[in-house]
Amino acid sequence: MEKIYRDFEKRKLETMSSPEFKDKEIGPEKEKEILKEVVSERIREAQAISVLNQQVITQNANQIKNQPKERQIQFLIDLALEKGISEAVNMAKSLESPYLIDELHDALVDNFYRRLVKEGKLKEI
Repeated sequence: MEKIYRDFEKRKLETMSSPEFKDKEIGPEKEKEILKEVVSERIREAQAISVLNQQVITQNANQIKNQPKERQIQFLIDLALEKGISEAVNMAKSLESPYLIDELHDALVDNFYRRLVKEGKLKEI
């Protein structure tokens, strides 16, 4: 979470220094858009995992494969928060559902956004 926030702050400063936003405040909608970009990058950067780790992920994926999509998404969110985005993305990939990866992305953005609003680091839209 902290790494994502640091990346968000860096990207926000870069955006604020662009001519488009010079001497203007970035609104909450733009902040959420920046957060979404940062989470997207983290998902794309999901690291390759070892064969042993892949076996564990495949076993866990098989346990949730027949669960409702909402339950799968919640499991993936919990996994991302506990073990990192890479683990969750690799699990979603092993479930072979582009829908899950897309939903995971949206859910993570919303989750991180709510946390940052709660901590007073972002303004609520």
